[in-house]
Amino acid sequence: MSNFTALNISTLFFFLFLIFNSSHETNVTDYAALMAFKSHLILQPDNILSTNWNHTIHFCNWYGISCFNHSRVNYMQLSGLSLQGKISSDIANMTHLVVLDLSGNNFNGILPSELGFLQELRILNVTGNSFQGDIPVNLSKCFKLETLDLSFNFIEGNIPKELGFLSNLQHLALDHNNLTGIIPTSFGNFSKLEYFYLHENDLVDEIPKEIGKLSSLLVLGLRGNNLVGSIPSSIFNISTLQIVDLSINRLSGQLPNEDDLGMPNLERLFLDSNRISGRIPRFISNATRLNYLYLTENDMFGHIPNDFDRLTNLVWFEFEYNRISGNIPYGLFNITSLEILKTRHNYLSGELPSDLGNWLPNFAEIFLSHNQFSGEIPSSICNATNLVYLEASNNSFSGPVPMMLGNLVYLEHLNLQHNSLVNVHDSLEFLDSLVNCRRLQFLILESNPLSGILPESIGNLSSNLKVFTAISCELKGVIPHGLGNLSSLNYLGLSLNNLQGEVPSSFSRLQNLERVYLSRNQFEGSVPDVFCSISILGILALEENNFSGSIPTCIANLTQLKEITLASNKLNSTIPLGFWKIEHIEALNFSRNFLHGSIPNEVGNLKAVNIMDLSYNDFSGEIPDSIGSLQSLLTLDMSRNKFEGSIPSTLSNLIVIDFLDLSSNGLSGNIPASLGSLRDLKYLNLSFNRLEGEIPHTGVFKDITFEYLMGNPNLCGSPNLSLPLCYVQKKRRSSLVLKITIPISAILVLVFILCVVFHRKKRVKNATKTYSTYMGGHEIITYQELVQATEAFSESNLVGEGSSCKVYQAEFSDGSVAAIKVFNMHYAKALKNFDAECEVLRNVRHRNLVKVISTCSNLDFKAMILEFMPNGSLHDWLHSKSDSLSLVQRLDIVSDVAMAIEYLHHEYEVPIVHCDLKPANVLLDEDMTAHVADFGIAKILAHDHEFIQTKTLGTIGYMAPEYGLDGHVSTKGDVFSFGILLLETFTGKRPTDDTFKEDLSLHQWVKMVFPDALTEVLDSNLFSDFNVVKAGSNASINKNRDHTKEFLVPIIHVALLCLKELPEERIDMRGVTVQLKKIRGEVQKIYSK
Repeated sequence: MSNFTALNISTLFFFLFLIFNSSHETNVTDYAALMAFKSHLILQPDNILSTNWNHTIHFCNWYGISCFNHSRVNYMQLSGLSLQGKISSDIANMTHLVVLDLSGNNFNGILPSELGFLQELRILNVTGNSFQGDIPVNLSKCFKLETLDLSFNFIEGNIPKELGFLSNLQHLALDHNNLTGIIPTSFGNFSKLEYFYLHENDLVDEIPKEIGKLSSLLVLGLRGNNLVGSIPSSIFNISTLQIVDLSINRLSGQLPNEDDLGMPNLERLFLDSNRISGRIPRFISNATRLNYLYLTENDMFGHIPNDFDRLTNLVWFEFEYNRISGNIPYGLFNITSLEILKTRHNYLSGELPSDLGNWLPNFAEIFLSHNQFSGEIPSSICNATNLVYLEASNNSFSGPVPMMLGNLVYLEHLNLQHNSLVNVHDSLEFLDSLVNCRRLQFLILESNPLSGILPESIGNLSSNLKVFTAISCELKGVIPHGLGNLSSLNYLGLSLNNLQGEVPSSFSRLQNLERVYLSRNQFEGSVPDVFCSISILGILALEENNFSGSIPTCIANLTQLKEITLASNKLNSTIPLGFWKIEHIEALNFSRNFLHGSIPNEVGNLKAVNIMDLSYNDFSGEIPDSIGSLQSLLTLDMSRNKFEGSIPSTLSNLIVIDFLDLSSNGLSGNIPASLGSLRDLKYLNLSFNRLEGEIPHTGVFKDITFEYLMGNPNLCGSPNLSLPLCYVQKKRRSSLVLKITIPISAILVLVFILCVVFHRKKRVKNATKTYSTYMGGHEIITYQELVQATEAFSESNLVGEGSSCKVYQAEFSDGSVAAIKVFNMHYAKALKNFDAECEVLRNVRHRNLVKVISTCSNLDFKAMILEFMPNGSLHDWLHSKSDSLSLVQRLDIVSDVAMAIEYLHHEYEVPIVHCDLKPANVLLDEDMTAHVADFGIAKILAHDHEFIQTKTLGTIGYMAPEYGLDGHVSTKGDVFSFGILLLETFTGKRPTDDTFKEDLSLHQWVKMVFPDALTEVLDSNLFSDFNVVKAGSNASINKNRDHTKEFLVPIIHVALLCLKELPEERIDMRGVTVQLKKIRGEVQKIYSK
């Protein structure tokens, strides 16, 4: 018995020893893992771990650590400590770990794959760090995981489909990373998932329909990816969903329209910035708990459902930049919870309810601009006393401005521009009421026929007012002295009115003023020196007034000035010397005054200037050499002055200049040959000077016409310009005459005899009788030569074909290559087109118009021999070629086209309308320079006619509205066609694309997203092929992408100015070229670096 007892006691001690050792070894394992974790830290800002994690304290009592039964670590929570370093793989040795929370630190490197060994883990949270690399596939082995939060890191690669095995997952957050690839279909297995965040990654392809199986889902966040296709209808049947955010993707198709779809718990639905089409579905009205509904920037059409008044909890409703039409349902304005309504850029119409403001106690923001609303702005809007933003611009509102706007004491932004609002009193009395709006910052009234006087009370408006513009409002009288009280004013726009008198001295108190527009009024007196004290002034526009006297010398104080326009006044002084030291000036226009004196060398200080217009003044002296240092200069106009001396050769340093006018001065000497090296120079006018010598032969001089050189009797060099040959050429010619006169005399006798014999034997055939009927002075090319050069008009030489003609490439016996445009004589209007094209091209000369070499014509055959364009047409490059055009190439091409059309409209002796401007009629030479072609339906306008009527149609999609409806052909029709050409060039979409059906056009498609979401409609090649040209690193690629977007907005803006509905509202081609020059100069500065 005693032996048995002794044995049992020995066994007991043995097991106790094993247990002790096992516990000790386990403690050592977790302790070692924690020490390894600590050793990988390189920064501990608060030194918490340094002072607390040491051997004097048991590790279970260390900061952020909790243990089970004081033995094994099961909680490790170290969030928000700004720890920096990498995660040791030894952490996987803490196999009892349940919670690992390292969020809000600066950990980097990759997530260890060994994390997959933590099979007790329920929460893994590393959000807000700098982890990189892929998501470890081994995490799929953490089967008990309930929360996986890897958000706000730099994790990349595909999402492992194996994560779908985590059947207990309730919270999955992978958002704000660099993940690519698709959303795995295996995620449909997350039957317990409640929170699903994948937004702000680069995920592609469609949303898996399996997501509709997540029956416990509360939040679905997929915003900011590249997801495409339709939204699975099954998602809208997840009854538990509270928040759905699918915005900023490329989702398309229509939303399901079943009325019985149920989302009874839905509170927020974000579908904005996609390509969703179709109508707003009625099932949304079933989501009666809905607070936020975002449908902005899609392609939705139709009406707002009438039963949306069921959304009694709606707080925010926006559907801007769509094609929604009809009235806003009356019931929508009865939703008392509504705070924000954004409807901009749609086709909404009708009148607003007269009691609009009576039922909206919480109304804070209403945006109605760019629609077709009519009628009066309801005076009841003044009862919505919480209103902060009221924007109703660009509609057809009429009647008076509500008189009680002063009730809106929280109002910060009031924009009523571009309507037909009127004023019922001599004074703009509604401004008196606005004095009560002490938070008002933006007051925008421009382009309304208010026809009144600014009241003195304007000076009592909010001291927070930053922007006040009443441009083109038919204002009269004087500017009230009290306007100077608006001490926060940053932008003042009063141009295009009938204001008179002097600018008040109180303007000197407007010390925050950066932009002033007072042009096109009747102001008089001296240019006010009150502006000189506004040190931050950037833009001063005073043109077309009656200012007289001198330019204030104190203007030199305006060191931040970027644009100054004093054109078309009665100024009669010199330009103050200090002005030439304002180094930030980008544009100055002093034209059409009586300014005099010389231009000093200090003009070279204006390094940022891109437009300088000094024309129509009395300036004298020499043009300083230093002007050649202005390498940002795009436009230099010094015409109609008294400049003398030679043209500075330094002008050849103006590397981006494209407009140079030195005409009507007293300049002498030779034309610098170096001007021919200015690659971008499109317009050069040297007429009416005293220039002499030979005309250079390169660059712009290759295509210059006589009108730009006339009035210089001592110029020589080109018979084609009606100028004599130069002396050297004459001498060479005389020596040749002596050598050939005698042989020629003998030969002529023989030739005469042979001709008589030949004439008797010759049989005339209409099919071979050729002559240059229209193109006098050009080389005659026979029909037989055309047959030989085109291999009998072989299909292999066919380079283009239309209904009225075919174009062949021809190679003549001397090796020269030309394009032969053969008119289809079976086409009813072929002869008329041939005659029209000859009539236009016989005299016009411009480097961007296709050159005619000769014609070949008889009764049965009509052909034009044109300069061959080896790079095809702009249409080919946009829609056929595998290579794409860069931003710079596209901008160069459209600038070339604009210059050509400007010449036809404004610079030729009579206006010529092309009538069929489109990419197919823009041909590209070996240098990718654009040449406008095909004048078959062009029209020549008489001097006293702005338009003519015709039944000849251009091409569908490119024609101006008035052209197709009334047959009215004018230069503004070409402007419209150019606008379409611009959009096609930069979007890559034809105006006849299948996308554009019913009431949607290319123009409207672009306008709906302009400018905020413009990149959605632009040709994606603009952000790829071009940008890698200058890329030396990822940073430079991103920089170029940013610049590309920056330049595309003003380009598309020019297109939209061309596409105004009414011809008289469209910009003209002169304005187009000015705008494109400026943009092109900025592009050149960035991408030539």
